[in-house]
Amino acid sequence: MRFFGSKDIKVHLKRILLARDKPQARAKALDIPCGNGVSLETLRDIGYAAEGADLFPELNRTQDFVVHQADLSKPLPFSDEELELVLCQEGIEHIGNQNEVFTEFSRILKQDGTLIVTTPNYSNIKSRLSYLLTESEAFGRIMPANEEDSIWLSSQQGTQVYFGHVFLTGITRLRLFALLAGLEIKTLHSTRINYTSLLFFPILYPLIVFFSYKTYRRFVRKTKQREIGKEVLKYMIMPKVLLQGHLVLEFVKRRSPKQALQERLRKHDFSMTT
Repeated sequence: MRFFGSKDIKVHLKRILLARDKPQARAKALDIPCGNGVSLETLRDIGYAAEGADLFPELNRTQDFVVHQADLSKPLPFSDEELELVLCQEGIEHIGNQNEVFTEFSRILKQDGTLIVTTPNYSNIKSRLSYLLTESEAFGRIMPANEEDSIWLSSQQGTQVYFGHVFLTGITRLRLFALLAGLEIKTLHSTRINYTSLLFFPILYPLIVFFSYKTYRRFVRKTKQREIGKEVLKYMIMPKVLLQGHLVLEFVKRRSPKQALQERLRKHDFSMTT
């Protein structure tokens, strides 16, 4: 965790990307949504053949990059297993069908490919308190979801609404959506802490641990799935999760979405026809 420095997630993301090993020659990377295209330049600098995609590709301000028009809430215009790296920064919280988004990311990634997702941390203590007190992402500052603040842009045709932070999602849900798509969490990267979360941490952390462990014990008694319970509990009580302002999660593709679903159905004693 970082106690000082920039709050800008692009600063942290650039640091994280530059620390990665150099990719193999001709490895392809996608930045979606790419926004102004700053991260495309970073991807190119570390050796990727980078392309961008965005609902509004005209926002791109960089040169020499292909930027596709694409909607995260719909099938993506890329082939199966086409990419070594997919970067989704500050996009998942705008999309309602997040399970399908992860399935699409997995589809276009090669085996053992990498997905990096950044999003405001809805699992930190400040966000939990904010939802409890005002059902918003920042108590005293931001109203709950509403038709004035929560609709940011619409398409030129006026047929599609672009939502703000309506679908903020915590780390355990992101883990679940990824798992169902054949992706596993590899790393939770460090970003700057949120000072409000730090202020309340000494007071609330014992309660969080107590109730999280109590919930875990009940889950194990009911399901006998101790390993699953341990992994989820880890994220429920991890100080890094509870304190950081942003989540930067790195996933690796272990199986295809179909294989992941078949595996899950077998564990639930269901069958799946091919």
